[in-house]
Amino acid sequence: MVKLVTKWRYLKPDAARHAQAYIRYIATREGVEKYVEENGARPAAQAQRVLVEKLLRDFPDARRSFEYEDYARRPTVRNASEFITRTLEEHLELFDARSNYVSYIAQRPRVQRSGAHGLFTQEEDAPDLNAAARAVSEHDGNIWTCILSLRREDAARLSYDKADAWRALLRANAAEIAARFNVPVGSFHWCGAFHNEAHHPHVHLVCYADRVQKPALTKEGVVQLRSLLARQIFRDELDAIYIRQSQSRDELRDLFSARLKEAVAGMRDAPAEMPVLESLLERLSEEVRDRKGRLQYGYLPWPVKSIVDSIISELEKQPQVKAAYSAWWELRKTVLSTYRDSLPEQDPPLHTQKEFRHLKNIVLRIAKEGCPAPEPEQEFDAVQDPQDRGAQHAVYGAKRLLDAAREEEYPDEDVQAALRTLLGAAERGDAYAQYQAGKLYREGYFLPRDDAGAKMFFERATKHENHFAEYALGKLHADETSPFFDETKAADWFERAAEHGNGFAKYRLAKYFLNGKGRAVDAGSAARLFAEAAQASDVYVRRFVTPWAKYQLGKLYIRGNGVPRDWAKAEELLRSAAQDGNEFAQRLLQRRAQWHRLGPMDAALGVIGSLCRMFETSVPRIRPRCMYLDRKRRRELEQKQRALGHAENDFELCPSRFRGQ
Repeated sequence: MVKLVTKWRYLKPDAARHAQAYIRYIATREGVEKYVEENGARPAAQAQRVLVEKLLRDFPDARRSFEYEDYARRPTVRNASEFITRTLEEHLELFDARSNYVSYIAQRPRVQRSGAHGLFTQEEDAPDLNAAARAVSEHDGNIWTCILSLRREDAARLSYDKADAWRALLRANAAEIAARFNVPVGSFHWCGAFHNEAHHPHVHLVCYADRVQKPALTKEGVVQLRSLLARQIFRDELDAIYIRQSQSRDELRDLFSARLKEAVAGMRDAPAEMPVLESLLERLSEEVRDRKGRLQYGYLPWPVKSIVDSIISELEKQPQVKAAYSAWWELRKTVLSTYRDSLPEQDPPLHTQKEFRHLKNIVLRIAKEGCPAPEPEQEFDAVQDPQDRGAQHAVYGAKRLLDAAREEEYPDEDVQAALRTLLGAAERGDAYAQYQAGKLYREGYFLPRDDAGAKMFFERATKHENHFAEYALGKLHADETSPFFDETKAADWFERAAEHGNGFAKYRLAKYFLNGKGRAVDAGSAARLFAEAAQASDVYVRRFVTPWAKYQLGKLYIRGNGVPRDWAKAEELLRSAAQDGNEFAQRLLQRRAQWHRLGPMDAALGVIGSLCRMFETSVPRIRPRCMYLDRKRRRELEQKQRALGHAENDFELCPSRFRGQ
């Protein structure tokens, strides 16, 4: 595995006298050319072993060097000498001239020289050693030292076993190195020397900048420098890997898209093969189907992003996708190993890889275009005819006129007359008129929306045991945008209306028992109420509610939730619901072969849902109050939203009712 090792350190101004000695040492020490020591293959001497242990105690990071790897594998005289020398060179600036460490180095043989010294800089001519050492010694700012090291076989293969190659590399990248120190190249100074060690040839660098520039090298800058140099040293090998990596990335993208489209097609035409994935796709489709403006991952709220990431994780489990990703990651690790000390033991999740960010937008596009419509949350509006049309002929006629005026053009005087008739009857105590007046205030048709007014008229109607008004009060308390939002009160009113025979309320109360809203979870009660709604005789309940009640009850029989598991009964209910036009019942019938998976999947999703509810806040949901936006402020908001990718006239932050028009 190709690899470049770097070791950066910096000296504070009070260590300048050691830096001067360091410059002289790296320029004049012997051992620049490859040297084979006699008896180097013999076991390390006792003195060497003792010194190695001391160095490891004093400098634990020395264990990450090439030299220690060699010594740990084969503790010979040569490997011990390589490790001791390398470790002392890395920390030479920490010792004074009388140190035993420096004495060991000074007395050690193995020196190669090119002329008087081996120092080189950005200039073509050889520098004056005394001048270079004096400049470093007199510098009043921080000084950085670095060692760049390769394995012997890599250096020989790539022709980096000569000082000329390193000198050319550093000179060509001087501007990039200065940029990582955040200083202009004209204010950046460096010098270096190449040591052609037997096992690991390396270069010593000394870097500093004019004090006025305040240079700084961050951890990220160190990684960037190592990457920069490694890409050039191993250029030919990495270019070949990059080509293969690009091909592998394209293959993975095409395979991912194909498998995703197969999953979407299966949701419409075949039994579910990947139930968890298809459930996630349905949720995502519901989130993005009606979304306007730019549909991109970066513009979505966190919950929707989480669904996209989960879809990618599910597809990653598919054998073909997993194999393609593993092949790409092996190539990627080869690249990363050139300049990283360590790599993850396991493959990172696919959705965390920056190189595959485009997969997230592919998921969004396919989910919006290809997924079937999700199962909606049914909130039926009850329909009531007056019991005595003769006695209430005027009120009933006014109600019918107002219903027709929603779809067609009617003279304003006729609409106003109908409103006066209906509201007048409501004020006189007519329960039917009170119920209809409450609906007008709740829905904001012909009258300003007024939840308080709606609540008042509904409550008046409930005193006459009008179960439609009781159901309407439950809907008002179930509305999260209403100031009267209270799921417990909503369940109370649904229960009261259901006791009085309202089939719409029975369905809504069953959903509350099933989802644990306003009532403790009770699947048995939910099944009983669904069954009653499925057998209702009221013509409007049979038209709107019964198909959904049969569909929900069929799902309970499939899972054995609240009722004994009975797939034959479930199939009967679902076929009846499908004949009544319920497309979700038809879809579930197509997946009959996968019914045995629904139980475990529901259990897993139920646990996730419970965990999510644990983090819900108790802050009441209050519908935002209307606000006035002046023309200038509105124009600023529109410009910002267009910059975020929203289409013209699609301003979520300032909808038409808030525009002050």
